[in-house]
Amino acid sequence: MRFLPGLKALTFYVPYGWRFFVLRRPGPLIYGIAPTDRCNLGCRGCRVANTGRPPMSWERLWETMRRARERGFRELYFTGGEPMLWRDGNQTLEDAASEARRLGFFHVHVYTNGLLGLDSSADLMWVSMDGLPDTFEQRRGDHFRQVEEAVRRPGHPRTAVIYTIDRNTAGGVEPFLEWVRDSRLPVVGVMFYFHTPYYGYDELYLDAAERARVIDRLLGGKRAGLPVLNSRAGLRALRSGRWPRRLPMAAVADVDGESVCCRAPDDVCPDCGYSVCTELTEFQRLRPSAVWAMLKYW
Repeated sequence: MRFLPGLKALTFYVPYGWRFFVLRRPGPLIYGIAPTDRCNLGCRGCRVANTGRPPMSWERLWETMRRARERGFRELYFTGGEPMLWRDGNQTLEDAASEARRLGFFHVHVYTNGLLGLDSSADLMWVSMDGLPDTFEQRRGDHFRQVEEAVRRPGHPRTAVIYTIDRNTAGGVEPFLEWVRDSRLPVVGVMFYFHTPYYGYDELYLDAAERARVIDRLLGGKRAGLPVLNSRAGLRALRSGRWPRRLPMAAVADVDGESVCCRAPDDVCPDCGYSVCTELTEFQRLRPSAVWAMLKYW
């Protein structure tokens, strides 16, 4: 992905930047779509997959993209479930990504578990890998090598890793980062989220003090040159909890409708672990580390 590619993006982002950075009045920007909740995994800590809800039809998906673009959104991502499973007749997620660009979205990202490969025209594939095999298996099952092979296979878009930290995966952070570096895994870096208790609090949840200790380790990893994609500013905001919820520039839709920022209920917001929110907040505040980090994957 390239930052602000083309004249159309530039003519959008110049006035948007004035409102975003100077007036602090961010309008619509980032739109997510979960076209299906079907998934080929049954991960611990996930309750949005395989709920039995129907997938979006092609017509519904296309209309959702069209309306989002009409309302001012210009950056699009697909999530799930496993979005690579989505089909409607002959239409696939690749058709949706192509149509998104035709409609005028500047970039398309896909969040995937990697088990179906990474063959896509998306600008960036975010692949879930929560640690080395012993740690990974506690959350996602015995699929680490299959995901690694997909990431190492040539010919796919740029790739970044999403690592979700919970009580079972917190101990695997540094070994995984060292493995990514030493094995030269071909990724932009590793973005760390924290388990968000959107379905309730269980043994996976880390409280604020426990999160803070892990964040201090991530900051230490950044100082040591490990491939942590989160910015220093974003991690510090996540540690402090001093950042706005919900972010008005983002929305996400599924077959049931649309939500601002994310699909979790409001009472979860104080314990949100979606670190991309603090990255966007610190980017708006023009923290140098957040700006530099975002240039790597936007």
